[in-house]
Parts: sequence; C-alpha cells; structure tokens
Amino acid sequence: MDDGTLLKHLRHYFHHSDFKNETQKDAILAILKRNTDVILSFPSGYGRTVCYQLPSLIYLKKMTIVIIPLVSRIMVSVDFPTKVMDQVNSLRRLEIHTEVISTITTDSEKMRIYGDLQSELRKSHFLYVTTDQASTLAFKQLLSYLVQTDNLSFIVVDETYCEKQWIYGQKNNEYFALGMLRKKYKEIPWILVTATAGVDVVDFLRRVLHIEDDPKTCIRFSIPSYRPNLFYDVIQDNINGVSVPHLKNFIDKYLTEENVNLGPDSERPSGLIFCKTRDVTEQLVKDLKQNGISIAAYHAGIEESDRNTVKDSFMKGHYQFLAVTSISGMEINKANIRLVIHWGLPSSVLTYYYESGQAGKDGKPAHCRIYLTNRATSYYNPKNESMLAAAINSVDSIEQIQNSSKSFLVFLHSRYMKDFCEGLKCRHKFFSEYFGDEGVNCIDKCDICSIVSHGLYAGRSAIRLKMMQMGTNTYIKNICSKYHELQKNNMLTTTDSLNIMRICDEFVKANNSNNSGGTLTTFNAYEKMIKVNNVDVESPPLSLPVENDDKKDEDQLPASS
Repeated sequence: MDDGTLLKHLRHYFHHSDFKNETQKDAILAILKRNTDVILSFPSGYGRTVCYQLPSLIYLKKMTIVIIPLVSRIMVSVDFPTKVMDQVNSLRRLEIHTEVISTITTDSEKMRIYGDLQSELRKSHFLYVTTDQASTLAFKQLLSYLVQTDNLSFIVVDETYCEKQWIYGQKNNEYFALGMLRKKYKEIPWILVTATAGVDVVDFLRRVLHIEDDPKTCIRFSIPSYRPNLFYDVIQDNINGVSVPHLKNFIDKYLTEENVNLGPDSERPSGLIFCKTRDVTEQLVKDLKQNGISIAAYHAGIEESDRNTVKDSFMKGHYQFLAVTSISGMEINKANIRLVIHWGLPSSVLTYYYESGQAGKDGKPAHCRIYLTNRATSYYNPKNESMLAAAINSVDSIEQIQNSSKSFLVFLHSRYMKDFCEGLKCRHKFFSEYFGDEGVNCIDKCDICSIVSHGLYAGRSAIRLKMMQMGTNTYIKNICSKYHELQKNNMLTTTDSLNIMRICDEFVKANNSNNSGGTLTTFNAYEKMIKVNNVDVESPPLSLPVENDDKKDEDQLPASS
C-alpha cells in the first residue's frame, strides 16, 4: 500500500492529518504485510496503539485480539483500566464494535460475547482480553474457530510495560501460557507492544512468546526514550528551601506572558503536581489557592461525580493545575501540560519517566521538576540496604523469601531514583541508560547539562585570574558568603548550587597546579579546614539516603512555610 492511500485511511478512521513520526508509518506498513511478527517500543505520546489499530481496521473483515495484563497486577503508577477503556471507547466512537473480557466480566456476558464472535453474523472487530482469560477453554475454542475460518488478522500483546511483576523481578506464568498459543498458531502475525521498557522486560517477553530474534521473521520498531522538549531538574531543601512560596514563585516565573497562550481557556498551558498521599494533595491545594494558583485536587478518595467534574474543568482550562496522586495523575491525557512537578520522591525511575511524560505531549517545551526533602531521603542508606539484603537469607518459607525479595527490590528501585535526583549525571542520559537506548546529546535540557553548557564561570583560567585579583582568602570568603546568603533566604537554585560546587572544585585544581606541595585536592577537603566568618563551607549534596515506599506518610513535603 502506498503512503497516500495509507494516509487516507488514517484521516478517515482517526481524523489525523499526518503520521506522528516516520517510525509509526514504517511500523504500520510492516504490520500490513502480515508476513512477520512485530515488536513496537514507543514512549507515551508517539502513537504506538495506532500502529496495530489502523492495519486492523483496513482488514475490517477479520478479527483482531488484543491481550492485556490482569488489572490486579498493574503498576500503581498507571491507571490501567482507564487507559484500556479510552482505547475501547475511541474505537466504539468510530462505530467499530469492540468487546472486553476480563475477570470482572459476568458469565452471561462472556457467553454473549463468545457467541457473537463465533457467529457468521459477527459484529465485533476487536476483542480486548486479559491474560488470565486467554488461558481459558472458551478463549482457546474461539481462537481455534477464528484461525480455521480465516477470520483472525492479528494477535496483539499490549500494555506489557504496566506489569508490576517486572518491578518485583517476578516472571508471569500467564505469559508462558500465551507462548504455547504462539507456538500453536505461528501463521498468525503476533504484535508485541510496549511503551518504553527496560531491555530485560522486552527480551523476556520475546523469549517467552517464542518470537525469534531474526529480522526475517520479526521486525522491531523502537523510538528512544529521549524527549528533547522536556527539561528536568531537582530542587532539594537542604540547598534551596522546599516550600509552597518557592513552588508558587517557580510557577509564576515559568508561566510568564511569553509562555501563556492568550487564546481560549482550554488552550492555556497547564500543569500536574504529583503528591505521595491524598492528604498531601488536599493540603497543597489549600496552600496554593491561598497563594493565587488556580488548582484542584484529583485522587481516588473523591466521589466519582466530583472527580469527573474536576477532570472536565481541568481539560477545559478552568483549573490551570491539578494536585494528583500517582494513579489518578496518569488518567489525564492533555496535550498542553507545560509543567509536571513531583512534590516528593517518585517510587522508581520507570514510574517517574511515565509520570513526567505527561508533560509536553504536543511536542512543545515543558518542564519536569522534583521537590525533594531531607526527610524523604532518610531511609535509603547502606545500613538499611544491607539489612534488607540479609533478610532474604534469614527466612525459611518460600513466601517469606518472596516478600523479602520484593521489599529489597522496591528499595533498590527507589534508591536508584535517589541516584537520579542526587547524582551529577545528565537526567536524560540516566533515562537512556536505564532503558538501554543509545547515548543522547542533551546539551541544555536538564539542570546538570545546563551548568556545563551555560556555566556562570569561564573555567580554570578565569578562576586563576579572579584569585589573583581578589586574593585567595577573599576569594574563598566570597564563595562561602554567597552560598550562605542564598541558602538563608531560600533563594539558592540548583544552578547556583552546582556552579558554586563547580568553581570550588576548579579552584582547588587551579590552586594545586600552582602549588605542588598542596595536599587539599577536593572541595570536601576544604570544608573540613576552612571557616569564614563562622560560616561552614557546605559540601555538595552528592549522597543523601532516600525514604521507603512503605513509609509514604513520612515523605510529606511542608505544606507551607
């Protein structure tokens, strides 16, 4: 099929003027050939669902089966039922008959659906079915009938990245059952669809579904995790002072006149603030409202009718911000979200990638920021890590071993998130390494790289010149005084802090190059020795411990200051 004809189908069914990217178009063309299996790995917002839905609609006389994870095993960071039902309802609005079979589907409803799908007058075109139901006798009979009558176009395994089993290091036996079906029906093209996921997850699924790593029988289309329109930074209270006024000032500064769309309310830039608990969302909303921010709370503790009203008001632009919990925040699908703020430590790198990915879905610049307190970083330390690791070997039953292993893995995921927040590695590079992508060229799309690219100081030679002009002691005093003043007034930004750290390190290098007998080679060495006007030189925040998921109530950022 040529590109022009394919584009006509895209416009007819989905009313899109063009493909989101070349990879999406190439994947659709490959799937349409129906002569290979296909693996799709696209970040959120890059149109992976359309990759299999459009070919399925072109083959409208055939059925497509979409296998999805069991709802009870979905990661807490993703509101999975809403995501799936959004897909189903979108198809139904196109007048494409679509059915869903899951654990909560009643027996009478299952009989009706299976009866329709095996009828010569079949109405339904898509069947979404959970992994547990895919191993039932009724489903196997349906699959056999569709294959024998040549009424099955594709089998899709979707939303696999949502499985919390991957977080806990457990493998799901139901995917092995799917692998048996894959071996039995090799003539049907299988499509494995995931958002950005770790390479271990994709490799496991490919092996368990018997999808060969051979370009002749399987084609993989992937889009790297790097989203250059997103700027990432982290604010820590031991440097910057985490408070509602600080947050309010950031919102006001970011949404300046040049960022604000003066069109209808629905086109105004908006933001999400992810909070650890429902109580924190409510308190933060109260405090920000008092500071003049247009905001509402949105979480599962609100009555459904009120939740729908809040969501609808936000989508129409009547509220500019929503304070959300992790699950509820992923329900929102709005293109012009310019700010995603985390009021506390996200539980894992994967969770944070998905939640921050709510920003900038329209491809325009957006800002993702984490506010992090010392209290939130008090749990993840080497001592607790050793205790949790030792606990795995000190229990007897398999169940206890599984629980201990789960606790340890959750700890490690959050500790890794701590490394993201407190390390000096490019934020985007951190993501790319986590997902197994090739290197990225961030330049100035995160706070770390911005300092390197647009530093306030011109390197070692400039530091030497400044030292000569001011004298060594005056120079050190100036650095310490600036740091102390900014910290005391809650004005120290991430850029300021890292620049101060950088020039101190450069100063030491420069000083040592002119003093072969010098023994102080790092900024940390200076802090032990030098005091100016009773102000200690503070070491940079390089290794702070992090708080446990099981103690979320303790990770509550101050509601006001």
